[in-house]
Amino acid sequence: MALGLRLRFSLLFRTVFALCILGTLTLLLGIIISIFGAFFGFIVWGWLFRIYEFVLTMPRVSAVTPIPSTVVAPVALLALVGIVYGWEHLARYTSADTLLPPTDPASVGLSVVALGSLYLLIVEGIVAIGVALSVALSALDGLLLVFLAGALLAIAGTIGEVRLEIGRLRETLLDESVLAEGSYPEIERTTHRLAQLADVPPPEVRIAETDRPESFTIGTGSEAVVVVSRGLIDALDEAELEAVLAHEVSHLANRDSRIMGAVLAPVLAADDWIDQNPDDYDVGDWLWNALFRGLKWYGQSGVAVFSRGRELGADSGAAALTGSPAALASALQRLDEKRRTPETDLREWESSAAALDILPPSEREAATGPYRTHPPTEARIERLRRLAANAEGE
Repeated sequence: MALGLRLRFSLLFRTVFALCILGTLTLLLGIIISIFGAFFGFIVWGWLFRIYEFVLTMPRVSAVTPIPSTVVAPVALLALVGIVYGWEHLARYTSADTLLPPTDPASVGLSVVALGSLYLLIVEGIVAIGVALSVALSALDGLLLVFLAGALLAIAGTIGEVRLEIGRLRETLLDESVLAEGSYPEIERTTHRLAQLADVPPPEVRIAETDRPESFTIGTGSEAVVVVSRGLIDALDEAELEAVLAHEVSHLANRDSRIMGAVLAPVLAADDWIDQNPDDYDVGDWLWNALFRGLKWYGQSGVAVFSRGRELGADSGAAALTGSPAALASALQRLDEKRRTPETDLREWESSAAALDILPPSEREAATGPYRTHPPTEARIERLRRLAANAEGE
């Protein structure tokens, strides 16, 4: 009980510490991205204003009649939509099969109306938008509005790119894996049984075609996937394999994949702003990359602290699901020995954190130091053995 309470305090401390780092990183990135977004917003605003001035010189219905552009543009849109979508009915009055090119007077007339409506829609629409923006800029501080618009668009673009990057990371991790249903149905049954005990939807179970012993979890809920490699299956006995699967199911129960995706977002955002092809003789490029690399490393330290806490929580969950902390301790020791041999397909730091692998990458820089995503394997084994001893004492 005391050990469980200690773990809760440890996880709480790690969470608060990591969120402080990631919160300040997100704030700094938001300020920097907003500034650059606002700068480009002013540039785009200048282009739009020139376009607006040019459109004002073009022939317009609103320029020669009292009908405002805010009325002409919607009417032109309705006329264009009516001709295009109502062509099946209008074609009865012409000999033409299609609207363009026209072949008789009736189709010529309809084509002129359609093209005229398109012209008015574009020209009067731009004028109407310009009028609306003028009203908004007069009601608010114009410079502030342009600044906010540029900042929000830049932040939205960065968030969209980060979401795509996380999706690409997960797709890469699932490459060269097959469903376990056909080749290892017993592994799928065991995983689903553990999922039922943990009160989570049964995940899809896949087998990675690699000799490298690994297991990891991706996604949550109905989209959750648990992947184990052939190397891991061959390395472990039945009880050890069940303990590893319970570790991955515990990640699902704790929603760790979704949480890690969220905390990785600011790190990936900083990485996206790093120039991958800088000019070696350009001081500006060097300073730019130094800034965002520093922010990325700062964020990685926070993600690493958070990730280590999630791994400890998954170890405890696995011990509770199987009732055998010793089995997971044995599996960790066996896998750690296998992983000590250098691998050729080392996983990048971001992929390791996103995957929630049972063990860290074998690359020393990613497995040790402030950026390590897992607690020391020896410490995890010792903790599980204490849990086993306490269970036997009871």
